[in-house]
Amino acid sequence: MKKAIALGGGGARGLAHLGILKILEENNIRFDMIAGTSMGSVIGALYAVEQDVDKIEKTLKDYLFNKMFSKLNMEKLQGDAQAPSAKNLIRKAREFVKYGTSGDGNSFFANSMLEEMINTIIPDIDIRDTKIPLACVATDITNGKEKIFTEGSLRKIVLASTSIPGVFPPVNIDGVWYTDGAHVNVTPVSVARLMGADFVIGSDVKSKLKTLDAIPSNSRDIMNRCNFIATHLFYEILIKEANVVLEPNIKQISWSEFNKFNLMVNEGIKEARLKLPVIKREIKRLNSPLSQCKRLFKKFINSKDNLRAAIY
Repeated sequence: MKKAIALGGGGARGLAHLGILKILEENNIRFDMIAGTSMGSVIGALYAVEQDVDKIEKTLKDYLFNKMFSKLNMEKLQGDAQAPSAKNLIRKAREFVKYGTSGDGNSFFANSMLEEMINTIIPDIDIRDTKIPLACVATDITNGKEKIFTEGSLRKIVLASTSIPGVFPPVNIDGVWYTDGAHVNVTPVSVARLMGADFVIGSDVKSKLKTLDAIPSNSRDIMNRCNFIATHLFYEILIKEANVVLEPNIKQISWSEFNKFNLMVNEGIKEARLKLPVIKREIKRLNSPLSQCKRLFKKFINSKDNLRAAIY
């Protein structure tokens, strides 16, 4: 039986993937393949190469807390005599994503900041050379379709998968422009299935649909709300393909709150421990002789259908 984990996008909330992977690793639950979107691509790439959660956690902490904020272009939004704090800059970047801008630029930050982080923490290899097979999702902004990367520069692919529209500019790969994959497949369970997985854990860290106490006060907020409802329902359909879905209790955390690193890792640990009996039970069920026979029969039928299609 082939096992996979689908690591979803959610910005800083994706740090919860580390806690989930830590518990699964401790319980000797290993994966034959990984699918990642956005921050899930970062964590997925690191795990596919290192297979050592503690080392990955240290790598990310060292970068985020020692270098990330010092590399922000603090003059980008400098309207007062004094440059804004890193916290305020991130807040304004978040507002930029939500509401847009009347300026001519296509992003809040230059790609150099994100690219430096990617180049610092991720090795310069082809994605086909990771120890665990990896697929990363990005959005093709020219046709609006999902792009599943399984070959090419790992750094470039992760950069494309994590380039949040508005915050970072699109990434060009082979003449096509890509942005963050969360807009087409935020938790790529379906990608893991396409890779051949029989058992898939979905690590879902997307923002959740909140119940409002009152109707939005203006037309812009109403439109944003309706767009979010539509995408939320679409994502809920996609994630049903997972055997087990892990949802750490981090919905109140913003995508930009990397300072809550430990909180998110701990919430990932809690959720993985809570769902561990379900995961083990599902793995045991799928490893039963009956389930194995069903999979073999299904593959046999599919192979005959493929041969018939090739002949005719």
